[in-house]
Amino acid sequence: MRCLAQTIGQTLQTAYAHHIQRLMVTGNFALLIGVAPPQLCDWYLAVYMDAFDWVELPNTLGMVLHADGGYLGSKPYCSSGQYIKRMSDYCQGCAYDVRDSTGSNACPFNALYWHFLMRQRPRLGKNPRLAMPYRTLDKMADSKRQALWARGETLLAKLDSGEAL
Repeated sequence: MRCLAQTIGQTLQTAYAHHIQRLMVTGNFALLIGVAPPQLCDWYLAVYMDAFDWVELPNTLGMVLHADGGYLGSKPYCSSGQYIKRMSDYCQGCAYDVRDSTGSNACPFNALYWHFLMRQRPRLGKNPRLAMPYRTLDKMADSKRQALWARGETLLAKLDSGEAL
């Protein structure tokens, strides 16, 4: 995943990443795969030279992970690979296909995004800011939803076992 490799590489080299990289790339990935909030907070505080508790913790808990239940942000800051493609040049030259969601070479952000929305529907399904993605999900064929769920499960299982995506 070129977006993660470049953002994390830059972070480790310079101790800095733009807040959009933190939200759109590392934070989004952490949210979609279910990283525990204290773990991401600790990582951000350890790697970013401009990370101060009074700023980083509310941003990470509220905006990035939506772990405050919507107190700071009205919806989770989550997206598919399509949003990353639209907002950056990370997808150019990436080994994954951002246009694909379920194939073996599909951008992992795509299936993980839809898997997250399906997994979190009891908690987020009535959020008006997420009405459009949930309508899109509801309009999908059952076979497409099942394929997205299966791909998401496969990706999460790989991560749980320590495999690279």
